[in-house]
Amino acid sequence: FFGTNDMLTVVQDPWGIMERISRRLQAGIMGYYGRWGLPVPRRVAVSVVVAPHTCEKLASPSAEQLEVLHSKIYGGLGRVYDRQKVFAGYPDRTLLIT
Repeated sequence: FFGTNDMLTVVQDPWGIMERISRRLQAGIMGYYGRWGLPVPRRVAVSVVVAPHTCEKLASPSAEQLEVLHSKIYGGLGRVYDRQKVFAGYPDRTLLIT
């Protein structure tokens, strides 16, 4: 998706207050805001990048086969993203898959 990062702004907490509260509650919390300072997303154009891929179903794939499939899928997604990002209006952005 292109544009989803522009919908909301995540609150940066340089003092670690939200981290302390999260640890105390044993649940992750984060602050964000959008239009008018509310949790309402901003109106931005959202574009979808689609890269169809077919693969054969295996009963018990090996780790090597899974790694090859993952590299094909994520590598292909990265190539499609790089081709389409100019058309979506984000020529300077890079895709980071972790």
